Amino acid sequence: MAIRTRLTPSRAIVGITLVAWVLIAINAPWTTLSTDVSTPVAVVFTVWGWALWTLTTVALLVPSPLSLTAIRCIAPIAVVAGFAATAPLALFGALVSLIVGYSSLFADTMVQGGAYGEERRFSLRTPVPQMAPTVIAWGVLVGALLGGTLLTAAQQFFVGIPLVVVGAILASRVPRMLHRHARRWLVIVPAGIVIHDHLVLAETIMSPRSKISHITTVNEPGETADFTGGVAGQRLAVQLREADKVVLSKITARILGTTEALHVKAFSISPRRLNAARSAITL
Repeated sequence: MAIRTRLTPSRAIVGITLVAWVLIAINAPWTTLSTDVSTPVAVVFTVWGWALWTLTTVALLVPSPLSLTAIRCIAPIAVVAGFAATAPLALFGALVSLIVGYSSLFADTMVQGGAYGEERRFSLRTPVPQMAPTVIAWGVLVGALLGGTLLTAAQQFFVGIPLVVVGAILASRVPRMLHRHARRWLVIVPAGIVIHDHLVLAETIMSPRSKISHITTVNEPGETADFTGGVAGQRLAVQLREADKVVLSKITARILGTTEALHVKAFSISPRRLNAARSAITL
């Protein structure tokens, strides 16, 4: 008897990204960039190209928060490579991968890949104050590692070696910072809800259903404690039956101008797929 696999939106969006990523390999922009350069530089282009392509392929086949971080970091590099090599097929595949990789459904699919049991995870929106520092940190890391290795291969040692050293130092710190953004989610479990967000919170919030009065959709934090990290637009406001202790991260405490430990009776969060998250919560 044939077994039919139901095509869900999550499966479809990962499948689309995989197809787009295969297009990049067919056109292989790093191969084009390897022409008319010295052999050492060509080798570096080839090694970086296939290594990053393989890493992303594995990430797509094994959904997880770590996979989300890898795809978000590598897809922009593929776009630059496709553009620099004037490789239309690769550029198209890279752009599709970039757009889909930063979509809400794709993010939820990846973080759900690391869920346990009956958990349903919904990724949280990136705080606006964190966007620019994240892009800058990513750019410096990529520029130092890729640029440094290419310049060193081209025997530009005076600039290349220091860049490689800087890149190696950043590689021990920046990826952890970037990965923290992929590990921010609202978790819905049979017993209640959990807010896992070590960017905004020092400790996870666990709110049993019995302690939740109601959850509504609002446009502003209002009188709720704003645990979105600083986003604009709609959010979920969670009203508790009694005040609960919440421990904030140092950066959140500074932004809110308060202490690191609060007793709150209402707080707001901002899932990327807000309506889907609200529908999944039953009280």
